[in-house]
Order: sequence, then C-alpha cells, then structure tokens
Amino acid sequence: MNPVSYPLNTGFPSPLSRVQYKNYFLLLLVCLLAYWPLTFGIFSVKNDAIHYFLPYRYSISEAIRNGEWPFWSPYIYMGYPVSGDMQSGAWNPVVWIFSLIGRYDLTLFHYENLLYIFLAGAGMYKLTRRLTGHDTSSLLIAVSYMLSGFMLSGQLINWLASAAFIPFVIHYYTLLLKSGSYAAAIKTAGSLYLLFTAGYPSFLIVTVYILAGLFLIRIIEHSREKNFRLADWKPFLLSHLLLLFVVTVLSLPALLSYINLLPYYQRGNGISYNDSVINSYDWVHFRSLLFPSAISAADIRSGTDVSLRNVYIGLLPLLLLFRFPPVLNRRNILLLCLGVFALLFSLGDLTPLRKFCFDYLPLMNTFRHPAQLRLFLLLSILLLTAPGLKQLLQKAQPGTNPGFFKKELLILSAVILVVTVTTLVQNGFPDFNFFFSGARSGSFKTILEKIRLSDTLIFNGLVQLLFLAGFFLWLKKRSIRFFSFLWIGNGIILAQFVLPVSFVSSHSPKKLNAFIRQQPEGFPAERLTGSLAENSRDMYAHYDEFSLTGFYNKKPAICTSTNNPSFLWQMEELIKNRDVYDCVASNPVTYIVHHGTTLTNFKNYGTESSPSFYENKCGTGVTDSLFFNTVECPPPGTARVLEIHANKFLIETRDSCGGWLILSQNNHHFWKAAIDGKPAKIEKVNISFMRVDLPGGKHIVTFTYQPLPVIKAIWGMISMFVLLALAGLYQLTRKPGVPST
Repeated sequence: MNPVSYPLNTGFPSPLSRVQYKNYFLLLLVCLLAYWPLTFGIFSVKNDAIHYFLPYRYSISEAIRNGEWPFWSPYIYMGYPVSGDMQSGAWNPVVWIFSLIGRYDLTLFHYENLLYIFLAGAGMYKLTRRLTGHDTSSLLIAVSYMLSGFMLSGQLINWLASAAFIPFVIHYYTLLLKSGSYAAAIKTAGSLYLLFTAGYPSFLIVTVYILAGLFLIRIIEHSREKNFRLADWKPFLLSHLLLLFVVTVLSLPALLSYINLLPYYQRGNGISYNDSVINSYDWVHFRSLLFPSAISAADIRSGTDVSLRNVYIGLLPLLLLFRFPPVLNRRNILLLCLGVFALLFSLGDLTPLRKFCFDYLPLMNTFRHPAQLRLFLLLSILLLTAPGLKQLLQKAQPGTNPGFFKKELLILSAVILVVTVTTLVQNGFPDFNFFFSGARSGSFKTILEKIRLSDTLIFNGLVQLLFLAGFFLWLKKRSIRFFSFLWIGNGIILAQFVLPVSFVSSHSPKKLNAFIRQQPEGFPAERLTGSLAENSRDMYAHYDEFSLTGFYNKKPAICTSTNNPSFLWQMEELIKNRDVYDCVASNPVTYIVHHGTTLTNFKNYGTESSPSFYENKCGTGVTDSLFFNTVECPPPGTARVLEIHANKFLIETRDSCGGWLILSQNNHHFWKAAIDGKPAKIEKVNISFMRVDLPGGKHIVTFTYQPLPVIKAIWGMISMFVLLALAGLYQLTRKPGVPST
C-alpha cells in the first residue's frame, strides 16, 4: 500500500490553499444568504425544532452553565435522563460550546442550524475536490448539496448534522483505505463521533454499513494482489484498530447512557415493520427534481410528511449526469449502487428492500421514515455529476466552443415549457384573489400554504425558464463566473419557495427569546413550592411558538402531552391512570404521606364526590405492595426543597412520626438517596416516581442522579480529547519537511 503524499506544511498558505479558503468563505456567504430568515432572526424554525430540540438544548445548556454534566433534567416530563436520549444533544460538542457562549435561546439554535448547513457544504466541497481535483466544480456541487431539498427540510436539526458529517466520514475513510494513514484514521474517528453524538441514529447505521462494505472490498483487493505480503497488512490493520479505539473511547459515555435509558424508553423495545415504513417516499414528489414548490401543493394527498418530500439539487445536475455519463470505474459503480439502494429503500413498501433490511440486517429495524435515506441518493447523484461538471467548465474556457451543450439545454427547456404551458392552458393563470382572501392573507408563507399543484408548476416553471435563458446566454459569454452565478442563484431563489413550508414558521424569534431571558438562571429552589397542577396551568399557552412553557420556567410541571420521541413508558402508564395522575398533580414536587396502598385499592378508595375521602386519597402513595401506617399520626409534616440542581435534590423534612417522602421525579436505577448522609433505599411510588422511608423528626434528604459507569467513561473521553489536542498541536508546530505518520 502506497501512502498518499501531502504537500509540505510551510507555515504559509499556498496559492491553492488560498483558493480553498476563498471557496469556504463563499460557501459560508451562500449559507447565510440562502437561509436569511435564520441568519437575521426574522422567522423561527418550527415543529419538532421548537417542540423538542430547542427545549432539550435549553435544559442541557442550563446544566452546563451551572457547572454540571447534563445527565438529568428535572423540568422535562417530570424528570428525564437527557444524557440517554441520542437525539437530545447532551453529548454533542457543538451544544457544549454553544452553551458556554450563552443561554440556549432561539438565536443560538438558529446559529447551530446554520453551522451544520455550512459544514455540510464544506464537507462536500472537501470530498468532491479530492475526487475531481477541480475547485469550481467542487464549489458548485457543494452549493447544490447545501441547498438541496434535504437540507431545506430542516425541522430536525440532527438530520442536518448527519448531512454535515457524512461527507467528512466518507472523505477521511476513503483516504484511510488508500493511505493507511494514522492521521486519516483519527479524523475518520472524530467525524464518526460527531455523526453519532450530533446526528440521527439511522444515518449512522447506514454509514457504518457503507464503511463496512468499503472495508471488505479493500480486504478482497489486497488479498488478490500479486505482490501481496503479510507485512503490508500491518499499517492497514493498525490504522483501523486506532480508528475503532478512538471512536469507542469518545463515544462510550453516550453509548452507556443510551443503553441505560432503553428499559424506560417508550420505544426501547424497537418498532414494528408497519411503523418502520411510516413516511416512505411517495413517487409523486419526484416532481420536485424540477419543481420544488410542488411538495407543498395543498391539493396533493400524500402519506409523506412535507419535510421528507423534496429532492431538488439544482437545475442542471441531472442534465449533466446524462450528458456526461460517469465512467464505470469501481468508485462510480459503488456510488451508483449506493444511489439505487437509497432510492429503493426510501420507497418503503413499494419495493421488497425495506422489508429485507428490516428482517435480516442488524439495527435496520430500529428507525422509521425511509424517505430520509434520500440524502444518500442526492449525495451519490452529486458526486457522480461532479466529473461531468468539471468537463463542461473546462470546455467552456475562452477560445473553446461549448455549443455542444446547447442541445441538452434545449431539451430541458422544452420539457419545462411544455409542462408550464400545458398547466397554464388547463388551469389558467393562478388566482391571486384566492391567495389574498381570508385571515392572514397576503403573506408569502400563506400563499405557499394555499398554493395548488398547478400554481407551483407555473411559478417554478417560469423561474426555471428564466434561468435556462441565462444559461443560453452563458453559452455565448463562456464566463465561469457567470455560470457559477446562475448555478448558485438558482439554488438560492428556489430555496425561498420551500423554506417557509418545510423549515421556518411565521413566528418571530423575539417573543421566545424574551420569554427565555425572563426566566431565572440556574435552578431556583423557590419555584418548587406550588403544586404541579399550579405549575402546569399555562403549559400550552404558547405551544406553537414556545412548546410547553414548563420546559423553560424552572417549575416542575405535569402534562398529558406524549407526542415526543423521548417519552418514558412509565409516564405513559401514569397518564392512563387518571386518578393517580390527578393526585400527583395536586401535590408539590416533594411531599410526605403516612399511608400507602396498591393501585387496585387506590381506585376504590374514596370518590371525587366525597371531598374528605378525596383529600385522604391524595395523601396516599401508590405502590406495588400494601402498606398502612398503623400509628395514629397528625397530618403529614413538611418537605421543603433547599437546593435543586440538574442532577440533585436537597430536601429538608419535618414530620412527627415518619412515613414516606415522595419525590415526583421519574424513577431510574441511577438515582441514589441519603438521609442525613446515610444511604437510603429508593422504591417506586405512584407508578413512575420515587420514595424513601422517612423516620420521624427533622432530616436532610438528598436524591442524587449518579450514573457511575458513565462518569468513569467520561474520564476516558476527556483523556482522549487531551491526547488528540496534543497530537494536533504537535502536527501544527512540527518543523517543515518532517513527514507525518
């Protein structure tokens, strides 16, 4: 195996590297301009981004800013182990860094979205440039990826993160296969770690299968070499062992946290096949290859969510792919296979591939939304298009005749013109009176929400024809800058037809940011005195704009909302038992009871029509075993929270004869309790929560969430970060001319 040669580090940027820096800057500029509602804070993201990802990041950042690891959140659904949720961002270094910058409001969340979009472009540029050796074509392919239909459907930030890091993983791993470089192994491990901690699990699973396939192909190739020697395996195997070691040490805390959440997780037992094909790709949305606004047509009936419909990658990539068919070498054959696999898989039940993967491939039965794999389809198409784009731009140099491309442009223009004119003749010009009628009329977003399929074909068709006219003009000018302007401009303009539907809402971030700034920093104990019902009174007051207000206001609150991927099964059981739920809600987060009974007896113990019985009933703890305090006691004493932290409650109790101290936080085996410094056994109570046996008198009780295996793994992770930082510092400061390993 021959190592790849790298240019020597002279300490000064070479002319070639300056071009790359310029292109990275252009990618950043395009990102900020195309996604201007996020850049300038005009409109907020929506749906899952608001209801799930932002509040979880807020809880994580509050813990970090309080000097704690974000293992637990006392404010999410009556206590939730956020560190065990793979989608929460608790182990994402980007979230850690942003949390240190400031409180995690909507503005920071928008910047995180923009960061992933830019990194997606940067990674694609890096990968494409290594495959083609051509800066301009690599830049344009990166722009198409950054403004693709997948990226424009950014309600799930971890999907954007996956799209950001997958090109880096593929780039560094293919480099590793070619060179056996330890540096490439470490960079691959770092990229995989970021994909694991920041991305969506399904993308990691598919990416690992891709890497495993490339690894096996390389093994077979080496074994067939004529001059094959066993000594040649050493750098190859050692570099892969280094990759596995680094990514395992870095990812182990997150992995252990996730494994320890599974017994409590609503989806911890996997999913059914019927669930696995939810949001399969509907073939009618292939219209978005030329008419991206068609995904939002109000008269389209589709089982695919709007965030999973768009496959637009620009006006010319597919045309270039047909005009310059890729050479059928090994790399392009593998890309074709990846594209075909992603296409068939994304169609769900329309092909047998999804069922085969569900039944026979490990971990392929753990995720839904097959249409999300269209990311790999778009990625493979763009990489296959890149050599053709390079050829086109090289043939378009001054003094050459690129007229050979005129025929292809004429064919594409004819197709779009026929569709546009036919639709116009059949349906007439769009009725603007319809768009501007009714409440909230006149806004661009409202128009897009009301728009019909015929309107989208006409609007998009006219825009595409204008850009095609520009490309015909380019055939005469033969200016690469003008061509790049048209390519990038098309992506930016068409993005504006989709962003209001699939990415941003009509709400301004200012209101939510102001609400977050009004909340006290840290973990104030004085907000825990009221009952859970009182704390929950305004939970849904601004649901569309804020999600549940209890996620932010530092008051443990209870609600029946379960439309969340992180919901625990025990909380779901509590909601089903309304009597227990109502009694829990009538008490504060911690309280003392003198009576305990089973769930069956509890249901028959008093009625709401009898207030005295009902009060006694809600002063009872529900447990798996029958218990009554036989001592005649006065009413239960007091339990007051002295301190609350992300992972700890410090409670002062005063009770004359003792009973049960109940803490309405979800039970988990990592919770530890102590009474006056002495360990106390935690038992489950009220279906989902915790209790300890409390002796009479005054006591200090602590509940501490201590994931000891995770804490030990964190030290390994920190040590690895330090080692990698030292290695990187050495690489930067080594003398010019000294070869790297």
